[in-house]
Amino acid sequence: MRHSFILFIALALFVLPIGPVFAGDPGVSFVTEQCGDWNVGFNWSNMDEYKRSVSHGNSETGGVKVSTDTLVMTSAADPEIMMKIAIMKYTSRDSSPVNSSILMVRADEALSKSGSCNRLSSAAGTIDGRPAAFVSGSRCQDERPVYIAVYPVSHYFDRSGHTLESDALGVIVSTYDSEITERLMSSIKIEQSN
Repeated sequence: MRHSFILFIALALFVLPIGPVFAGDPGVSFVTEQCGDWNVGFNWSNMDEYKRSVSHGNSETGGVKVSTDTLVMTSAADPEIMMKIAIMKYTSRDSSPVNSSILMVRADEALSKSGSCNRLSSAAGTIDGRPAAFVSGSRCQDERPVYIAVYPVSHYFDRSGHTLESDALGVIVSTYDSEITERLMSSIKIEQSN
């Protein structure tokens, strides 16, 4: 009886995956896209073809200039399905714009701008080992689910001839299904390219 129980546990551990297993899934590969000053890498299913576009914008808030590079991946099968990854780089070493206490505020702002009528869930977690805020909602026009993640990304900028480390803000907005969104968010690597 004891031998049978141990054999059952061993088979269960062998059959059941522990945690998400994306990198080894058939048809999933690690993709890297260039986005302005950044390399954006993530796990993606080869079955889900997308069209990409990259844009850049500058703004200023409270005397702090913000430089934003944005990568948009739109489903080749349905133009209403997209993933937007924006990286907001601040020209100040002050990390308060990306302080963990206001990440949820930034996530809620992104959810509102995405056209969502209501917030369905929120949670704190991590992306690439850094604190992150996650929220989800549904769009007003078609009730399509919207998933948002906001987290700090390291970057370096030069001040008076010295290179200093600061924080940028990574904002992910997705109307892909939860599986594709989770695969990207759990594997994403955003690194400064220059």
